[in-house]
Amino acid sequence: MKLRSTIQLGGPTFQSQLYPLLSETDDHVCLKLAALIFFHEKSPLVISSPNQHSALAGQDFAPDLIVVDDTNIVTLWIECGKTTIHKLDKVTKRFREARILMLMPDPLGAKQMAETLESADNDRIEVWSFQAGEFARWRKLVAEQNDIMGEATETGMNLVINAEMFVTDLARVR
Repeated sequence: MKLRSTIQLGGPTFQSQLYPLLSETDDHVCLKLAALIFFHEKSPLVISSPNQHSALAGQDFAPDLIVVDDTNIVTLWIECGKTTIHKLDKVTKRFREARILMLMPDPLGAKQMAETLESADNDRIEVWSFQAGEFARWRKLVAEQNDIMGEATETGMNLVINAEMFVTDLARVR
């Protein structure tokens, strides 16, 4: 699924085009769109390869979305959905100044990821999740062409997407 979106969230309107990479599912691409909206105030970049941004030079992996400061230091690393502990451990060691966040589609998956992180003794990673059933509702509203307007913060959305209302708050699991 290719997602083309026009997004108006109180500031200038911006365009987004998201395409699945290799084995990414439609759900994963929809999570990326949600993360882009939740963090729109920080102007995140959607990343497809470590070669796409100089802040990731020499890395063998990349986040789904990234925010860097004026000195080209990664300040926010966002993973959408399940991610390997191996990758997360490397990220926490290589990007010590970055806030590392995972956005999960459902509370159960988020809880399992949080438990895995606890057992791996990795306390730097935040795990956030849609409330039960909310990602499925979001997924049904997202189409290949989207017109999105409203308000969004890092933890909530109050939107009209393709002429339908969507209001939700994320839950921090860890």
